[in-house]
Amino acid sequence: MELSDFNPLDTGLEQPILALLQARRDASPRTACGREQFLALLAGVPALRKTPGLPGPGEMGGDYFTTLPRCGSPLDEAACRAHLKGVFGITDKDSLLEFCDREILCHSQYLDFEGFWENRPPFDLSQLEEGPREFFQSARDFSAQFYPVTGHRGYLAWDISECTGHLRAGLACGLLTREEFDQLAEHWIVQAQIFRSWAEYAASLVCGALYWDFRQGARLPQLQKSQEMWLKLVSLLLDDGGAWGSGLWYVPPRKKPYKLWPPEFRLYLPHWHEPNGCFATDHITVLGKKVGWCYREEPDGQFPDSGWRFFSGEESDDYVNDLEHTGVYDLNSICNCDPEILPLLSAPFGTAYARGADGKFHAEQYAPSKDRKEHAT
Repeated sequence: MELSDFNPLDTGLEQPILALLQARRDASPRTACGREQFLALLAGVPALRKTPGLPGPGEMGGDYFTTLPRCGSPLDEAACRAHLKGVFGITDKDSLLEFCDREILCHSQYLDFEGFWENRPPFDLSQLEEGPREFFQSARDFSAQFYPVTGHRGYLAWDISECTGHLRAGLACGLLTREEFDQLAEHWIVQAQIFRSWAEYAASLVCGALYWDFRQGARLPQLQKSQEMWLKLVSLLLDDGGAWGSGLWYVPPRKKPYKLWPPEFRLYLPHWHEPNGCFATDHITVLGKKVGWCYREEPDGQFPDSGWRFFSGEESDDYVNDLEHTGVYDLNSICNCDPEILPLLSAPFGTAYARGADGKFHAEQYAPSKDRKEHAT
């Protein structure tokens, strides 16, 4: 991929993280575990910190990193709640979410940087005032050094780790009900599916932590000292057979085995202002086939429908007419399945395209009722 606006700072911070990934490339393969075990593991780094009122690593035995803790007494609950309120201003579910959104989340900023690097900028940088624009550019250049390490995974593990850590504490002291905890945690379980190993998760976490420090004003050599601490923490978990070193992993059930998980999606249509609904078959979204035939019909206006319909070109009419094999999606989702459709999307209603033997799309007569077999690549 040809990159633009890609000027990584030469700090050397990426080298120890690359070494971590290299050393762990032959780590234990994934082993299925339960949902609660997985949530505890995602919060492994926060679990290494001493939180008032919560049992520490030496108080819960070998299952410490795979068990969600509970405060042992009303006094412990009060101590944990006082800590959350005094340090973070967290007193309930809403204030917990507000704190995480305001103080923790970094990955969305990384995705903005990535959009510029990958020639799909999410906004016009010239529209920013000089001060914010200069900070954005410096933060983007700082983050660029980690792009070869994390790719699209970016800083996501940092967000997951810190947010699930606060959810863990909120559940332990009764600040969150179990229903609230499960509802909020489900988002992070899905987001974590972008990682193929705990080593990848650890690398993303350390990169995110360093960016968070950078955002707070830290520079070399403070960042090098910070990196030593974060690498030590994740290495403890990677070396522990009962924690990340065990390879335990949970994959949530889905309606269909889609080719991509939501966190794998890139933003291809930041400036699309038309309705974004579309129709696609499982050949595209589940089997991962490229779009071989598509057309845009006039929508009826009752739904946010772009009018686009996407097929591999290998489906029969019976297959397409079976609702189990089709679905309605966001247009950006199908762009992630096959980015080669991007140049077609602004075509007017009543147009159709088929992929030719040369692999390119060619306009053809609009006839959506034609047998899909005629449009196989």
